[in-house]
This record gives sequence, C-alpha cells and structure tokens, in this order.
Amino acid sequence: MTKQDFISLIDNEITASCAIPFSLPEIEVERIIGIEREWLYREYRDAVQDAWYVLDKKYYHTQEWKDTRTFQLPPCVMAVKYVYEMTSGQRVFGIHDPDLTFDRLMAADLYLTPLSSDQITYRTVQWSFWDLARQYNLKDINHHFNINTKRLIITGRDPVESLWVTTLNQIPEEDLYDDPLFLKWVIAKCKIQLARILGTFNMTLIGGVQINYNDIRAEGKEELTELTEKIKIDSTADWFMIIN
Repeated sequence: MTKQDFISLIDNEITASCAIPFSLPEIEVERIIGIEREWLYREYRDAVQDAWYVLDKKYYHTQEWKDTRTFQLPPCVMAVKYVYEMTSGQRVFGIHDPDLTFDRLMAADLYLTPLSSDQITYRTVQWSFWDLARQYNLKDINHHFNINTKRLIITGRDPVESLWVTTLNQIPEEDLYDDPLFLKWVIAKCKIQLARILGTFNMTLIGGVQINYNDIRAEGKEELTELTEKIKIDSTADWFMIIN
C-alpha cells in the first residue's frame, strides 16, 4: 500500500466517509504517521525482521577500528541479536572438523545413550564438563548496540576472523502500511489530535450543533489502550530464564 492510500483510509475513518465535516490536515496526518512509525519499529515485533551482515576482518586494520572498536550499521537496524566470529572450523579434543561441535556431541550423548537412575549423577557431571569445555571454543563476541547512533561497539575480546552479525531491521514502509494494527494505531492517534484541535476553540456548527470532541478523544484513547495491550501480548518473549 502506498502512503497516499494509507492517508486516504485514515481520512475516511475520521470523517466517516465525509459524513463529518472536519478532519485533520494531510500534513498533520503525515507528521503523526512519521512519529508513530518510528515508535512502533521499536515496540512492535511484526514491524521488524531478521537480517544478516558480514563484517570483514580487513576493517580491523583501519584507524577507526583501532580508535573506537565500532562498526557503523545501516539506519534500518533496530537491534543486534548475535555477533559471532566466523572461525574456519571447530576444535574438539584436538580434532579439526567443521561438523564436529560441542552441541552435536552433547546431543548425541543425550539421545543415543539410555539413562538409568544410576547414570543421572554421572550425566549431570558430564554435561557440566561440556559446558565448561565449550568456553575453550568461544565464537560469541560481547558487544553493545546504540539504537540512536546505529553503531555497534565490540566490548569483548579482539576478534581475528570476520564477524557474522544477526540484526532486527525495519520492514519496508509499504509493508507496514498493510498492517491493520498500524492503521488502527494511527487512526486512534489522529482522533486524539483532532479532539485536541476542536477542543482548543469553542465552535458551533450551522444550526447550533455543538461539537462533542470529548467523545472523539475518549474513543481514540480507548482504541489506543486496546492496541497497546495487544502489542504487549504479541511481544511476549518466547523464552524464560531461571536464576538460582
């Protein structure tokens, strides 16, 4: 959907398809769309999507890297999920094999070996060993990402190989305009703004009809509350962490 089509849908909703003789100026609707679009990119999980970048190790020789240890990411990046060093292979007990990892060894031991009651303690110690041994083959890189500057700072050890970065990027604007939640969200914001404008002056329509802007404001706020709750529910993490 184009931006103009999106604005037309908003105007039709505000005016009830021209049944109400007032609406927001188009320039004000565009301003609201711009502000709310940036906010939803941060808070609405369906407004972002996974993307991947490879940061070439040649950059480590530049003066900027030596001074700041940072990478400048594109403006569409909203978050950084993982930063991995792209090592050429794995090493487990002196064996070099890209397909041999601690994860595979542990999974094979977990599913291929039957567990009896006497083996539970042994397996617990063994899996603790896998966890400790994995630290000798770290590929994760500690980092910090600033959403405002879009700069990725490497705070951990100095990487040697190129970095694989998994990010959350903004979806294209045209795709966001097709989202019913975004449409309802902007309409609710426009209703609140329209009520604010109408309530600034005491106006009476032809025939002595009074404008009940309080109902418009209340309707917009109620819709906004419902949408905010939906975003919170939809954005619930699909994982949990237990800390002893």
